[in-house]
Amino acid sequence: MTRKEFEKLRQSIEEENIPGKYANPIDYGIQRAAFEKRKFQKLISVARKVDFKTTRAKAKQWKRQLVRAEQSYELFKGLRKEIEAAKLHVRPAPIPAAKESDRLRP
Repeated sequence: MTRKEFEKLRQSIEEENIPGKYANPIDYGIQRAAFEKRKFQKLISVARKVDFKTTRAKAKQWKRQLVRAEQSYELFKGLRKEIEAAKLHVRPAPIPAAKESDRLRP
């Protein structure tokens, strides 16, 4: 593979966007981290096919980013498990009854 072919593939991979919409920020974080993991794995595999010093340097950078994406993925999965285990339900606080002294006088 030539350098030019590599750059075209790299650019097309990096331009990919995460699909879908997520209402829950934790689900979004999980999906984004999984998407980034796949993206970095693709970039690393493409970089292995080209033997240039700059591509080797980029591959090392992508490997570090892959490790961070894996850590983020595990963090969000852990947060989801904690929330599901706790099953936190937020209820609005009750409104206290008004005292005689707090009422408006005509």
